[in-house]
Formats: sequence, C-alpha cells, structure tokens
Amino acid sequence: MKKVTMEDIGKKLGVSVVTVSKALRDQKGVSSQLGEQIRRTADEMGYRRSSRAHNMRVSHTIGIVIAERFLREHQSFYWSLYQKLAERITEKDSTPLLEVIGAGQESENILPRIIEGQRSDGIIVMGTFQRRYMELLRTAPERIMPLIFLDCETESERDDAILSDNIGGGCVMTDYLLSLGHRRIGYVGTLLATSSIDDRYLGYTKALLRHGIEVNYRWIVEDRDRVSGELLRGKELKLPKAGGNELAPTAYFCNCDLTARTLIAALGERGLRVPEDISVVGFDNHLPGGIADAGITTYEINAKAMVTKAVSRILQKIDNPSYAGSVAVVGGSFIERSSAARIGDPVPYI
Repeated sequence: MKKVTMEDIGKKLGVSVVTVSKALRDQKGVSSQLGEQIRRTADEMGYRRSSRAHNMRVSHTIGIVIAERFLREHQSFYWSLYQKLAERITEKDSTPLLEVIGAGQESENILPRIIEGQRSDGIIVMGTFQRRYMELLRTAPERIMPLIFLDCETESERDDAILSDNIGGGCVMTDYLLSLGHRRIGYVGTLLATSSIDDRYLGYTKALLRHGIEVNYRWIVEDRDRVSGELLRGKELKLPKAGGNELAPTAYFCNCDLTARTLIAALGERGLRVPEDISVVGFDNHLPGGIADAGITTYEINAKAMVTKAVSRILQKIDNPSYAGSVAVVGGSFIERSSAARIGDPVPYI
C-alpha cells in the first residue's frame, strides 16, 4: 500500500503542505476548525504520524528563493518541485519560507528579504536567475547563512548545487531519435534562457557529434522569451520549412514536455501528424494539472531524489559551518510512449 504523505492530505483538502504540517503538529497559524478537519482526514486516509515529530519543536527555518516567472501556471513543474521541497523540509522538523522574486527586484539587484533580514537559517535557491542576480546571491556580504542551488548552477565549482542530469538526458533523448533512423533532428528551446535548457542542448549536440552529424543551427527553435520566460504559443513557433535545397527536420527534441505538447499542436495545425509525419520527444515527464497525457516520449527528472539531497545538504551546512560544498548530479530515467516512430518517408512542412 502506498504511504500517505502530507502532500496527499493537502491535495484532498486544497491546502498547502505547510498548513497540513502545522495542523498535525498543533502549531499556530491554522484555525481550530481547519486543524480538526486536517487531522480527521489524515486519520481517515491512514496517515501515520511520528510521535517524535509531533512533540518536537521546529528546529530550522529554510528559505526558498525563486523567480516569479517560474511559478506561472504553465511553469508548474516548479510548483510541484516546491511542494516536494516543502514537504521534505517539514518532515525534517523544519519550516519552509518561500520568497518569490519579481522581475523588478531581480533587474534592480535587490536582495531577497529573507536573506537581508536574516529571517532563515539557510537558503535554497530554486531555478535560474539572471547572471548578475545569481552573482549577488553568491557573494553579497549580507549573506551570512548557508546557501545551495537547486535545479540551477552557478559559474563557480565551489558552490553547492543539486542538478538533474540535463546533459546526459539530452544525449539519451537524441540517441533515441537517432536509433529510429532520424538524422535531421531539431532542438526546441530558447538558448541562454535557463541553464537547464542550455545543458539539454549540449546533450543534444554531443549525441549528434558522436554520430558524425553536424548541428544545423537553422533547426534550433525558440520556445520562450529569454528575459520574461513567457512561453510562446503554437502559432508563434518559427519552425523551419523545406524549400529549394533546404530540408526540414524529421524529428524534434524539446527541452520540456510542455514545449513538446505545444509543438505537437502547432504541427497539427499545419496538417502534420505525430509521429506518422514528424517525431517529437520531450524532457522532464511533467505536464501541468488538467492537461491530458499527450503520449510524449520523455526523460523523467528524479525530482524526489533532488529534493531529498537538497534538504539533507542544507541541514548539514546549517549544523556544520565547515561543511564543504559540491555539485551533485541526479540521474533520471527514459520513458517511451507514442510520440516518436521509426522514420519512413519524411513529409515537408506545408
């Protein structure tokens, strides 16, 4: 039987993991009526509470800093990652404290309040910021607390970072398309928008070069605004067309599943079928809630392992100031579905 988690309880009642945790620990911040409802639901679902966790006081406050653009509805991978992070932090008898950094605060290089006001014992930076802001987070003299980066990397090998295996996963997905006979493979993702997109692109180029195939830069398709992070709609994707001596890709590797789904819809509007005419693969194995499974072959990010490692690392740094940081890469897994097929006769774009 699957273990019932605080996230499961929160989803059923429509409340956050932090609210569930406070109710189960009889902490302030939750009304008596809601607290009773949460505890009753937890019992009905078979949630097992640790007597140790119930009696202990919260030991640390962990700040979580993320750019606002990553928490828009269509970027809900980070909502999912945050929920897992908040649950893991509360399981460790600590409290998560989220601060969302707006575009103005980022462009003006204003420190997060939880850092400047020393409102937490340690900080987890989730997702990529602009280069100047990343440098501020790394080096600001006001920062006197432990800090690690989750799903983003800095330009210093001395920083603590927990990353998914974006380069390796990019190789896996491109190798898969090559194994199906595709040689004209495009990449969909705006370069320099995030380090994850760049690393998946590096995996794509590495796989092509290993097979003696030159990268065709005309087959790189932008999927979002580089600054705002706003995803393009299907009609806005500038797909390469066949004409004269110029050929079009027979397959695309997309930097994320949501972009893959957008591309599949855009191809359909052009009268092309996936995978009969064009093959498409994605990355992350995540689509926002309410979107039907598009049957996308993908590379699943092991978000649970990343979160577990991140929380363990930040608590180690808090309790041991001499702890030396490092970069940890967490591997994922290939998932084959129905969005790619062995190549037949390629159909040019209409």
